[in-house]
Parts: sequence; C-alpha cells; structure tokens
Amino acid sequence: MSQRSMRLQHLLHIALFAALTVALSFVRVPLPISPVPVTGQTLATMLAGLMLGGRGGALSQLIYVLIGAVGLPVFGGLGGPSALMGPTGGYLIGMIVGAAVIGWMVDGRSNVVMMVVSCIVGGMLVVYIPGVLWLSRLMVMDLNSAVVIGVLPYLVGDGLKVVLAVMLAFRLRPIQSTLRMDRH
Repeated sequence: MSQRSMRLQHLLHIALFAALTVALSFVRVPLPISPVPVTGQTLATMLAGLMLGGRGGALSQLIYVLIGAVGLPVFGGLGGPSALMGPTGGYLIGMIVGAAVIGWMVDGRSNVVMMVVSCIVGGMLVVYIPGVLWLSRLMVMDLNSAVVIGVLPYLVGDGLKVVLAVMLAFRLRPIQSTLRMDRH
C-alpha cells in the first residue's frame, strides 16, 4: 500500500471515530442532580486514543467539537457556539486533550494495565478537569460543589467505559496497525 493511500485510510479512520463520537453523544441519560448528562462520548474518546494514537485520537475529537461548534447538532442533538458555552463545554474541550493523552500514554503498547491507566488519566481525569473548571465558572460555584455535581455522579459509569474501551481495543487489536499513523 502506498504512503498516500495509507494516509487517506488514516484520515478516513479519524473521520469514522469523529462519527462514532457523534453517534455516542445521543446515548444520554440526564441526571437530576447535574446539568451535565451521562453520555457515551467519553467511550468514543477513549477508543479514539487507544486505537488512533495521540494525534489521530485528538484530531478525531477536534473534528467532532468543530462540527458541533459550527452548528451541526452533534452534541446529543445540540450544536453551535452556545452549546460549547453551556455546562458541557469544558468536558467537550477536555475530550480533545484526553484522546491525545490516552494515545501518547499507550503509544502502541497493548499492556492492559497501561491501557486502563491511560483511559483513567486521559479519558476521565483530563476530561474532568476543564469540565469542572468551566462548570464552576459558568454556574458560579466553588470547585468542591462543581466536583460534587460534575464528577462524582459519573465515576462508576466512566469506570465501566474504561473497562469497555479496553476490552474493545483488545478485540480490535488485529486492525490497530492500520488505524495508527503515529509510528509510520
């Protein structure tokens, strides 16, 4: 396969992970104690980092956020700059950095412990930090209160997403070398 067709294939995979994030954004469960719903987006973020690597994973999430920012209703049916300025805006920005961190931490290693740790650090911690900071600022509350409504209700579900992402990445391992361009 030529370098050009490999690059085109990699760009297609990035677009597919952006589309997966769109699809999983519609998996949403509102919580009465928080303005931030439970969604499947962070599962897509974790998979993007694990499967595409740091650059590819981050680019897929950046594309997702940009198409929502220009108005397409990809944030669980919402879109436009106002959606980014709402309670979930910080989490959406965190997903870009989170996918990069996951990919860079794993860097082609298929060690299950490293994959789990990278998803916890990149898919949870890195996404939570800008999310909580933005939520605190937007809702004019202290950081402790923002953590109570913007992190604690999501820990168990996000932990399950870590397990699911790692399991899926292991199942998809045979095609992983065609998805990543970081080392080509």
